[in-house]
Amino acid sequence: MYDLQGDVALPPRLLLPSNVHSLIDRLDQEYLSCLNPLYPPDPSLWTQARCDRFNSDVDQFLLLLQVELGTNFVIIDQQKRHAEDPALCGFLAANPNQKPMP
Repeated sequence: MYDLQGDVALPPRLLLPSNVHSLIDRLDQEYLSCLNPLYPPDPSLWTQARCDRFNSDVDQFLLLLQVELGTNFVIIDQQKRHAEDPALCGFLAANPNQKPMP
């Protein structure tokens, strides 16, 4: 937990290696890009291939986390898996200035 200045206010109760933190940060940043950058309510520009890669990375993260935490913890996976928005093709046809994110 961090304070408003970005300093650690409460130390973590579980210590995870830096590679786990790096993966969390990368997935977090990538997840933010699933929203349409010009108008978030419009369809996501993620193609199915992009969704599949992200979903696979989430699965890999969960496996890594389970290994790091060991058998004393149970991970409950409630992450929604992403799929290409069915409206993407029509949106791109109507908005030629928008490009899908492969």
